[in-house]
Amino acid sequence: MDHNNIIEVREFSFSYPGVEAKALNNINLEIKKGEFVLISGTSGSGKTTLAKCLNGIIPHLSEGDLTGDIFINGLDTQGVPMHELSSEIGMVFQNPEDQIFSIRVEDEVAFGVECQGYTKEEIQKRVQYGLQKLRLEDIKKHITFSLSGGQKQKVSIASNLAMLPSILILDDPTTDLDPISKQEVMDILSELKEEIDTTFLIIEHDLNDLIEFIDRVIIMHEGEILYNGSPSEIFYKHFRELDDLGIRIPDHIRLGKYLFDKGFKYGSFPISKKEVSEWAKHLLTSQKLKLPMAESQLTSKKQERVAKLKDVNFSYQKGKQILFDINLDIYQGELLAIVGHNGCGKSTLMKNLIGLLKPSQGSVEINNKNTKDYKVQDIILDIGYVFQNPDNQLFCNSVEEEVQFGLINRGYSKEIINERVELALNTVGLQKKRKDHPFSLSRGERQRLAVATMLVSNPKIILLDEPTTGQDEQSLKALLTLMEDLIKEKEATIVMITHDMEVVAQYASRVVVLDAGRIVLDGSPNEVFFRNYQKLHSLKLKPPIISQFSAQLNEYGFPQVSNWNMFSNQFISNDKEVIQDTTKVSVI
Repeated sequence: MDHNNIIEVREFSFSYPGVEAKALNNINLEIKKGEFVLISGTSGSGKTTLAKCLNGIIPHLSEGDLTGDIFINGLDTQGVPMHELSSEIGMVFQNPEDQIFSIRVEDEVAFGVECQGYTKEEIQKRVQYGLQKLRLEDIKKHITFSLSGGQKQKVSIASNLAMLPSILILDDPTTDLDPISKQEVMDILSELKEEIDTTFLIIEHDLNDLIEFIDRVIIMHEGEILYNGSPSEIFYKHFRELDDLGIRIPDHIRLGKYLFDKGFKYGSFPISKKEVSEWAKHLLTSQKLKLPMAESQLTSKKQERVAKLKDVNFSYQKGKQILFDINLDIYQGELLAIVGHNGCGKSTLMKNLIGLLKPSQGSVEINNKNTKDYKVQDIILDIGYVFQNPDNQLFCNSVEEEVQFGLINRGYSKEIINERVELALNTVGLQKKRKDHPFSLSRGERQRLAVATMLVSNPKIILLDEPTTGQDEQSLKALLTLMEDLIKEKEATIVMITHDMEVVAQYASRVVVLDAGRIVLDGSPNEVFFRNYQKLHSLKLKPPIISQFSAQLNEYGFPQVSNWNMFSNQFISNDKEVIQDTTKVSVI
């Protein structure tokens, strides 16, 4: 093994028991000490499986067929027991609740170090180190289960760091976080990169904040490493391939690539938002680039009302009110996004909407049924609900059985069941996995399965709680295009809770912003993202990058747009107006 390499993977392949296709196929990889590496790829491409092979979960806790070798700091992962590997390599999971055991924050940060058997003084020193690095000193006495999602994720990172591992793997660490908590975690990671010589491997779909400070990008596809190189090399030279593959390319990289394609010169491939923003500003102010102003979007006329929340207040217990004076009308054919920071009351609002919870005061009517007068099972006949964590609604032994379950319970004939199951599986792209166990699927695939179980009953109102969690661009696009089709063809109404502002800007017809249990903004994505740019930041929300550019550069001639599609559809397809002067310009 090369002494400069902290990770070496040689001709490594792995397949899960009973699954013919290889989850990993002939992986060769070398990672040096102190590198900050991003691993990305489509849902089910093998990213998490690779992480589990690196930290020894495979083969020590999870069986399967494997060939080849993995060395971590010189240790053979197959020959060394897991407890020896744990001091070398830490792992932060997608869902922080999967790995928090202790009642208080400082006890959780101490847990791993105590398991390693250090002295009391050493444990205290390491706990202080972990708390300080993740800025958790102020909440060290807090109860862990009372923390927000962002705080829990920081506690998970701190408890790993306290063990001083040589390598830290983070598996989709920000997927369930609101945009500002996500930014905080990313800022801390970028500081850690400068301060400590730990090697970081981050598995992530959302590259907007991460792309600025990583050293290397590894793109996986169908169990293989497709690309391996620097961010600028991968994202600019392989832009089309990544786009076709369904990798979520950040808006600012898309804008940079667009400017290059138009013949403008830059001293390098710009990777940071600041570089691209300043380049666009320079081109606009020097009149080299001219972009026409966006056409105003027509707002659709209000159709029939399908739900009405009137003066809704809600408390789980006395003195702890969650929702305050909610007044909300939802109309047929809307794709309504409900957004807000972690803990602002979004899921509580959703549960009141479908009658799982009843308002403490006020009323909720859905499909002309007052939730206080009906049982939940009567209200939900016309409603499809996809939970934030798909594992909470999957319980059968195969994908096919899972989709059949609701229909069998409702007494449909075998022919109708087969027809609807076939249609649902094709719709979510899981027909090849019909015989697989649901928990052998990736997180993104399980999310799509949850959608399929809901689709078979042809619901009139569909509620999606964080549908973007763990999804790659292709799966997400397929899911949301499907939702748009259901609106057009079946006149369905979609209500979606999400942290993903790009998805909101691109697909929602209307956005409702919650803060501390109150509705503070309600309007089209353009109204909410462009006109309330400053207010959103104070609400712990970040508009999509392209609408940030739109707000910051509007005075220089950047059009008022809220999503990349608006930009590309209007200007890229209309290039005669886009470029006023094709003189090549160099900005260094």
